[in-house]
Amino acid sequence: MDTQEKPVREKITDSVQSRDEPLGEQTPEAPFAVVGLTYPIVLIAILGAIAFYFYVLR
Repeated sequence: MDTQEKPVREKITDSVQSRDEPLGEQTPEAPFAVVGLTYPIVLIAILGAIAFYFYVLR
């Protein structure tokens, strides 16, 4: 088998230049509105339940 190695300069050039490709399919990311507004809504719901317990049921 006659295998030729790349010259050092070409190896360095290949390693510096990014030619990476994704390994799999890229999934769509969740928009900020969904993620960013979910936490305050959940927090308001929990605090509302606590307030309802203390002010109405007690």
